Order: sequence, then C-alpha cells, then structure tokens
Amino acid sequence: MFCIDTGSLRLELEVMKVESLLQHEKILPHVANKLVLTFSNWASLQNPIIVDKNFIVLDGNHRAFAFKKLKFKYIPVCKVDYFNETTQLRYWFRLLSNFGNLNSLRQIVEHMKGNFQQINDRKNLEKALKNNSFQCGIQLGNFYALISFPENMVSDAVSAYDVLEIIQDRLIEKGAKLKYIPCQAVYETKFCDELKNDEIVIWTPMITKEMVVDSVKKGKIFAPKTTRHLIPARPLNANVPIHWFKENISLDEINKRFSTHLKRKNLKRFGPGQLINGRYYEEELFIFFD
Repeated sequence: MFCIDTGSLRLELEVMKVESLLQHEKILPHVANKLVLTFSNWASLQNPIIVDKNFIVLDGNHRAFAFKKLKFKYIPVCKVDYFNETTQLRYWFRLLSNFGNLNSLRQIVEHMKGNFQQINDRKNLEKALKNNSFQCGIQLGNFYALISFPENMVSDAVSAYDVLEIIQDRLIEKGAKLKYIPCQAVYETKFCDELKNDEIVIWTPMITKEMVVDSVKKGKIFAPKTTRHLIPARPLNANVPIHWFKENISLDEINKRFSTHLKRKNLKRFGPGQLINGRYYEEELFIFFD
C-alpha cells in the first residue's frame, strides 16, 4: 500500500479485485460504452478511482463498470474515510430546458399520486428538503415548489431518486432536454439570472452518507447521477500499465508491483483550483511524475 497523508485525510493507494467493488449508482450507458472503448485501446490507466473503506465506489463508477465489462481482474484505487468531515456529499441537480410548463409538470406529479406544493422562496425550499430527504424541489425563475409522494411509493433514499427519474423521463418524452448540474450552481446569482423561461431546475433529494452506505449494504442501487462526492485531495497520473490488470497473478503480488511503481515516481503537491487536461479540480492534488 502507498499512503499519502494530506494532513486532513489519509489517501491509501492500492490495487483491489474489480469484483470486490460495490456500486452505489446505475451507470449512464453512453458514458460507460465510451470508456470501454477507451480502455481497450489505452496502454495505461492514469488515475485511481476513489473508494471508501467498505469498498463503495465514491468517484469512478463508470471506470469500474468498464473494467468489469473488459473482464479485468484488478483495478487501482484510492481508499478514503467516507465519514471524515472533509469528505463531502453533494448532489447533481437536473436542469431541464424546453420542459413545457408548470401545468404539465404538475399533471405528471399528480398522475403519479404525488403532491405539488408551492413554496415561498429558495430558503424555505432548502429548509423543507433538509427536513425530509425523500422530497425534491422545483425552481422556475422566482417560483419554487416542493414535490412529495406517499410512503407506499417513497420509503427510502433509493425510491426517492427512482421516482425523480420517472418524472424527468416523462418530461424528456414530452421534448425536454436534460443536463446534470452541480447543486452549488443554484446559489450563484449569475446562474439564476441566466435561466431561460423554458428552463426548470429540479432540486434532488438531499440524502446523507449514512443513507448511501445503508442502501449499498442492502443491495440497492441509486439512479445515475445521484451523488457528487467532493474529496479534499486526489492523486493523479499514477499511469499504471493496463496489461497488469489482466495478468493471472495474486492480489498480493500486484500490490507489491504497484507500490514499487509509485515509489519510483516523484510526487508533487498542488493547491486547489488547477486546470489539468481541460478539467478544473476544486480539490488539492498530489501528482506523480516520472
């Protein structure tokens, strides 16, 4: 095992059996299929996926799926303490354009036996969602509403997101276009000011880490793009040869090889706010160099 002590969180880099990983979200087929094609042609895997100590994949769900699809035995991971206060659970909100109008959305919800309730403002919507993690919210300009369902339909975090997925799918069937956005976007004045008349934001259920772990232990899987985990630090550029993960060697042997591979590299620490290969990283980075 190769360890990096960030001061606030310990990063444990090792190789795990692909079959031991626990998925907590369904995959998006178009994303997964693209990665399967990518990994079948790549010579090395750049970055470890992020998992918690229960082997739950926190970041890298589609990469883990691609490795399973390609029948790789092993995969490099960065193991973190999920319940460390610096490991944050955020959410992906839904931005739907060309969604129709509020009446059509209200009809969809009521046809599903749900309740559509107008809320005075954003602050009260946020408070209501925090008080009940199984509800979702609506934002259209200065209009806010709360959507809830009876307990026989929504009894846990997974079913809350299942119902939400049905709503968004029915809006898409009516011509709406879906985009996933970080939940923090709704607090940006510029974002709200630039929302168009035909765009609506769905605030997704604000579930907890405990709910995520409990659902996985029960074998339940969330809808795609449920969680957005923010890890305070991330290792990059491990660049491990992909053919290693196909070899018929023991887990102990490949971990010795992996640790030696990392120890031969130089490691540099970079502060948050780096732009690397077109991706902006909010977290601190530990980058390996040859």
